[in-house]
Amino acid sequence: MAKTNKVLVVAETSYIIRKGLVYVLSQLSSVGKVIELNEMEDINYQLGLLSPDALLINPMLLGNASRQDVRQQLDLNKKTAIIALVYNLIDEQFYRSYDAVIRISDSESKIEETLLRCLNKDQNNQSDTEELSDREREILVSVVKGMSNKEIADYHSISIHTAITHRRNITRKLKVHSTSGLTIYAIINKLIDISEIKYQDE
Repeated sequence: MAKTNKVLVVAETSYIIRKGLVYVLSQLSSVGKVIELNEMEDINYQLGLLSPDALLINPMLLGNASRQDVRQQLDLNKKTAIIALVYNLIDEQFYRSYDAVIRISDSESKIEETLLRCLNKDQNNQSDTEELSDREREILVSVVKGMSNKEIADYHSISIHTAITHRRNITRKLKVHSTSGLTIYAIINKLIDISEIKYQDE
């Protein structure tokens, strides 16, 4: 029963967009409470108190940050879905790192469909994709740059065994086993610039 009473937070500075979205979300049967935030100063404190099931945020409020950056900046619980609220043109690649995207041109039914899909995915597949630690992200960048296990170990001042363990954990968490797949993940999540990648035959 508690599963249907989702707590959502809408972080948006535009009064009209924020109020309209809050109204639409409040009408959904799966939503128990919608909190609106228009000031970024107290957002960390508010989110800490609320522990929302989903945060709908205009990415521009945090300087065009990716989902991973938003999660770190706001110290969000891993269970909180992060949904990009989009109403201007930004590179589509950027939004792939979010759990979902809601556009202000979406109909009420489309918003509900997107929200439910996102929340259900979060609820049913919570362990499907784990977040990488800071060290694992560093190792991933080295892997994508084409470094061998020994080079990674030397570069990060760790043992080869530790380097191999990190690589194993990265592939397990991301469920990606090819270097090309890891490269795509790193580019989409802005961990590396495409110009830093050495092209080589696998």
